Amino acid sequence: MPSFTDTELQMKFCEGFTFFPFKSLEQHGTLIYKSYAGDDNLKKVLEWSSKEHSLSQYITKISKKIKRQDLPAASELLQTLNDAGDWWEAHPLSRNNSLLAKKLQEYHSLTNIYHQKTLLPTIAKLTDKHRSISVKGIMQMEEDMQQFVQDTDTLLNFLKDQTGKKSSYAPRMLDAEDREYLSKMASAIEAFRALQERNVYLLDAWKTHQMIHNSRRAMN
Repeated sequence: MPSFTDTELQMKFCEGFTFFPFKSLEQHGTLIYKSYAGDDNLKKVLEWSSKEHSLSQYITKISKKIKRQDLPAASELLQTLNDAGDWWEAHPLSRNNSLLAKKLQEYHSLTNIYHQKTLLPTIAKLTDKHRSISVKGIMQMEEDMQQFVQDTDTLLNFLKDQTGKKSSYAPRMLDAEDREYLSKMASAIEAFRALQERNVYLLDAWKTHQMIHNSRRAMN
């Protein structure tokens, strides 16, 4: 927001009035206000408000989260899923429980693609200072992450079903060691899923605020 003269501040602050009842107005960033007391500490409140409602807060929050949490967690989960191959080689598979191994291999591929095609490009877009992100761009990121969450839910439901106490594989039942290993894997997958669900929430909040901002700008 550009700096305004005293008269311009008054006109801007009093938009909608047929007269200008407020004088001695001040400007703080994009905010125009009237201070009624010299020691009201209002500037600190305005600084907090500016940071809280700035659209750039979403870019900062999401990019930091992906860098510090999601990318390390993705690498860790990929290693865990890769190790699953060694586990099943050490545990002879029946025809039926080979489906379980296949599902885990497919999810390993899915997670690797998500890491390469969604998380890394997203962080690149968010940290590119020369690029502006439209509502459509935010929606695309949100949809990609939501789809991964849904695919993860499908796998988790399958794991819970197959490792339940009543589930068995012919000709053998999963033993306690199998179940313990798969439960740990499910916990790792659930933790990563929770991170992506948080991303979806932040992107949705950003999208909503951006749409409101665009609407207000259009009305002005």
